[in-house]
Amino acid sequence: MACALCGGRDERRLFPARDKMFPGRERFSAVRCRRCGLVYLNPRPSPQSHAAAYGRRYFFSAENADQAQPVEHYWPVVRFLEEQEEPGRLLDIGTGNSPFLPLMRERGWQVAGTEVDASLVQYFRQQHGIGLHCGELQDAGLEGGSFDAVTIMGVLEHVSDPLSLLEEADRILARGGVIGLWCFNRSIEARLLGRFWLGFDAPRHLYSFSRRTLEQLLERAGFAVEQVYFRPVNYLAYSGMWAAARMRDRLSGSGRPVYVPRLPALLEKLSLPLGVALARSGASSNMYVLARKRNQQ
Repeated sequence: MACALCGGRDERRLFPARDKMFPGRERFSAVRCRRCGLVYLNPRPSPQSHAAAYGRRYFFSAENADQAQPVEHYWPVVRFLEEQEEPGRLLDIGTGNSPFLPLMRERGWQVAGTEVDASLVQYFRQQHGIGLHCGELQDAGLEGGSFDAVTIMGVLEHVSDPLSLLEEADRILARGGVIGLWCFNRSIEARLLGRFWLGFDAPRHLYSFSRRTLEQLLERAGFAVEQVYFRPVNYLAYSGMWAAARMRDRLSGSGRPVYVPRLPALLEKLSLPLGVALARSGASSNMYVLARKRNQQ
């Protein structure tokens, strides 16, 4: 695979990337582009193998619809949008089982979304009365300039061509429209933990963005970055919890999925000061970016 950001084919292998959620799966290779620094899987799984990694036991599937990210996870994006825009037309890409669109509808926005999982589309319609386009954004046939805001949260790492997705988001945004993103930031925690960092979920994550590579990708797609916010979440603690759970299951011979949605209350309290320090220095693993459409229609 060529680099999705610069097109280069000169990469350095970083580490073998095993599936952190489901034990016993095949290994992959995480590489870093020597030209621009983007980290990605190379070679990547086939489309069929990639789709199979989102089975019924996947944490964010319809089978686990009650285990979505909490509402507070989305507040940085909500604040970003409402500081910049009056409530208007909002499209969320890769909605999943997120409470974000119902929240924004309550706050006066006209909401729509996309989701590739048909069972999640059905769940969302039944649960919230919101219809989602079932499929990729590029196949939705949306009119150019038809939205005031687009959000992509926890999705960009998963798609095979993130630049194409962002370019389509740029096309459907109206003049002066904004895009809000959340994704993992490949910062000091990733460098310290290597293949044990939970922010790179191979094989579901095909890419691992840093602030610099994400900003470059947005600029190539036609956006100007306006704000970046880092949430004080300590992924050293999360990754330690995952490693302990995986070791426990290996010793017991369990083949169940391993996922760490939240830390125990005491550990979360103890780990918060480091999380705050990382966020203040721009080194947290949780990154929110707001950008504005640069090319005017």
